[in-house]
Amino acid sequence: MPGLPGAFHWLIYVALVVCLVVAAWLFNRRVRAAGVSPAELAHGLRELASKGPGEALAVVGAEVFGQRRVRRRPYAGLMHLLIFGSYGMLTLGTVLIAVQHDFTGRFFGVTFLNGNFYLVEKALLDTAALGLLAGVGMAAWRRLAIRPVTLGARPTVVVAYAALAVMAATGLLLEAMRELAYPVSWSHWTYAGHLVALAITPLVGRLNLGAYQATWVVHVLAAFIFMGGALATALDHVVLVPLNIALQSSRAPGELRLPFNLAELLESGGDLEGVSSGFANPSELDWKRRFMLASCVNCGRCEEVCPANAAGRPLSPRKLVQALKGDLLSPSDGAGDLFARGVLDTDAVWSCLSCGACARECPAFIDQPGTIVEMRRHLVEEGNVDEAKALVLAQLERNQNPLGLPSYQRFARLAEAGVPTIEENPGAEYLYWVGCMSSYDQRAWGVASAVISLLRLAGVNFAVLGESERCLGECQRKLGDEAGFQMRSMEIAETLRSHGVTKIVTHCPHCLVTLGRDYRSLDMEFQVVHHSELVQSLLAQGRLPTPKSWEGGKLTYHDPCNLGRLSGVFDAPRGLAASVAGESFVELERSREKSFCCGAGGSNYFYKVPAQESVSGLRLAEAQAAGASTVATACPFCLSMLEDAARTAPGGQGPRVADLAELLAEALGLEAAAAP
Repeated sequence: MPGLPGAFHWLIYVALVVCLVVAAWLFNRRVRAAGVSPAELAHGLRELASKGPGEALAVVGAEVFGQRRVRRRPYAGLMHLLIFGSYGMLTLGTVLIAVQHDFTGRFFGVTFLNGNFYLVEKALLDTAALGLLAGVGMAAWRRLAIRPVTLGARPTVVVAYAALAVMAATGLLLEAMRELAYPVSWSHWTYAGHLVALAITPLVGRLNLGAYQATWVVHVLAAFIFMGGALATALDHVVLVPLNIALQSSRAPGELRLPFNLAELLESGGDLEGVSSGFANPSELDWKRRFMLASCVNCGRCEEVCPANAAGRPLSPRKLVQALKGDLLSPSDGAGDLFARGVLDTDAVWSCLSCGACARECPAFIDQPGTIVEMRRHLVEEGNVDEAKALVLAQLERNQNPLGLPSYQRFARLAEAGVPTIEENPGAEYLYWVGCMSSYDQRAWGVASAVISLLRLAGVNFAVLGESERCLGECQRKLGDEAGFQMRSMEIAETLRSHGVTKIVTHCPHCLVTLGRDYRSLDMEFQVVHHSELVQSLLAQGRLPTPKSWEGGKLTYHDPCNLGRLSGVFDAPRGLAASVAGESFVELERSREKSFCCGAGGSNYFYKVPAQESVSGLRLAEAQAAGASTVATACPFCLSMLEDAARTAPGGQGPRVADLAELLAEALGLEAAAAP
């Protein structure tokens, strides 16, 4: 720091302390505004550490330092990488200089910033300064010129951009002024500063010590205003998001909060009197959920991938979370719940498909679907549901299925097909969970028929529950009837245990998630596989023959949300599709984790909400654009929704829609297990 008072660098440390005090004060104010105390946050982090911080650290490392989710958008990913990486490099370079100048060099005579290491460091810091300017320029261009409709407004972002740009620009200017005042032979290593020096050479006569010192003051002020005031600007996510990612790191995709454990409650002699499963106002949420809402950066990535929003339904996940966040930080006037006070409209809550696309895309790890289900729980508890939704819940209780069909008819087709019950075949390796759709729906029965034929051909020892099978209650839980769902799960689990069932196969991804994960959260452990996984393994083992040649044109596969994004099953269905169609298999533009919902999720299959287009129609159009003659899926709900879309396609010439099991059974020349 030539030309500066000897005590100047110590003043920087004083400024650093002030900066940290201001940042701590802003952080305390920010989290308390969300109803979270620093003590609660500290306790949560200690609890996380006590359970083993490995998973949380790995997730934070991948998402914060690796920018995993941010990089899914090329432009925004590069922009963030330039800003985050460059700022980190400049900070590290500054720390190295401080350590040598004020500690190791001053007190121990140890220096390490010399020779080639020093030259490379200088070149890297110049690169970082240019990267920071480029990143800020991209960010400003995107926000002020491109203005994506899904990008929420954050007025203070201009202050953050200005501080970062001034920091980088004055750093290069200082380097140039220093080079002109104290020329060195290695100035080409500080190539960016050297170019600035060449540009300002004509001004050398006008530059003086005062200009140099003033530039230093501006540089330092920009740096500390940025660091100290970040939590008062749009860059608050630099602190809030990593903390929220750590706190939410163990939550599985689509996993819902367990508000109570009914079995434990009843065992202890309690009841549900006064126990609420949802929330009427954001302030009633637990502190982790409040902190999560406060972490939303209003980036709009959730809105971009939301199928409900794409279809013109009254739902934007971004606006919904921002409304809850705004009400949490500044509660609106008026009495009643958030719907009575006009914070949200109920149509927005019922529009959600629970597909998990928004939560998967969110770089801040906000759980939009889980939050929506909790609002539905409140509406159900208050009786604030329309006739269609109330009818579904009533049919579940009366008929043990959401379709409202007689419970005694559930086993009829299975009996006709000669499928043994678990009582008739107690030594079965697998219990085949058929589910409501294939038990009652004529078209969905074709899926069960194909699965039965394939299992028989492979020599798999299986059985069904028969008349003892009933709806698992997935739609009941997604509609918000948590107590009813848990009561149902206790009864079903007891039935399964009484028959010694441990391994279950199902062709319904909704049943897969409910039995395999939701029941586990209630201490009911079963090994559950999807039919695509089991059948693919049977093919690999040679227990099923190689399919005949495919002559059906291009075949594509639609990933059901519950099977793919929420369960991580991607390869087995594709293995089946490739076995059937070979090189005629093509991927959709949105596939695997990026798959687009069929429109049935979140119990939307059973009721209607206002929309401009059908979600299933949008998905089918994607398959048609890929030139697919056949759309394969692995979910009876997807099958129904996409077939409806195909029937109503322009000209009624939509592609064929079929389950993977049906296609494989056809390719092997198997007859249906029983006529529908």
